[in-house]
Amino acid sequence: MKKLFILLCFTFFLNSCSDYNECTESLAGIYDAQILGVSGQFVLAVSIDKNDDIYIDSEWYDGIWTVIEADTDGCADYNNDAYGEVEIDIKSQEIADDIEISGSGFYYDYSMQIDYKIKDNGNIKKYTLVASKR
Repeated sequence: MKKLFILLCFTFFLNSCSDYNECTESLAGIYDAQILGVSGQFVLAVSIDKNDDIYIDSEWYDGIWTVIEADTDGCADYNNDAYGEVEIDIKSQEIADDIEISGSGFYYDYSMQIDYKIKDNGNIKKYTLVASKR
């Protein structure tokens, strides 16, 4: 019984120590961003999850600051010569009452562009966010 307990504890600790996805590590950080034709420059923050998801904290629409979740595909691991474009996909999410966001974009060479749609009470507006990592 004692050996089984030790084995279970060891297995638990091995599974709980998962590394971040090396392909998305380079996306994490602070960016100088702008919504084209709408806003001046502002600061945007990107954090990563243990899989290939990222979280983007930004002003998305009409003074609404929120964190959205985005899925990534591709790899930008500068340490392992797997450098390339990372696709960003934002599934539909509610950012305020009756306001939804969805979109897609890419990250390449410390810069990102996200083309997204805001659905505000049935009205759809399209925006482009561009950002460069500090």
